[in-house]
Amino acid sequence: MKVSLNIEADAINVLALNMGRIAVDIDGIELAELIDVVNQNGYSLHVADEPGKLAIEDPLPPVTRLNGIQCSTAHISEADNNLLFALSHQHEDFGDSEWISYTGSGYLIYLDAWQYPVLQLKKRGLSKACSWR
Repeated sequence: MKVSLNIEADAINVLALNMGRIAVDIDGIELAELIDVVNQNGYSLHVADEPGKLAIEDPLPPVTRLNGIQCSTAHISEADNNLLFALSHQHEDFGDSEWISYTGSGYLIYLDAWQYPVLQLKKRGLSKACSWR
């Protein structure tokens, strides 16, 4: 799960914990405002009573989530757009359209299809600039 916030604070300290968890110490903002913003975006954030307790809960069950990249056509070159469009519209069994989906305004690239999906896209001709995004 990703939680992205743009906040202005006096100081932010982040401590990496085990199992992908982090502890964040933020000086200069109101904790109640931060909790309200996160809760308005569909998550449940509360102050942990004890260390190690889960403080953010995702309302969606794990089976409804897909591991992927969303790529907007506004942020890639025309050549990369043409390549991804062609790959996403293949009509053969076991083609690239199974892991690259055109959404109308961009592409969804499923990361679980290959061990190194960006390398697979590079082999198919994706530019270096696009693969870094």
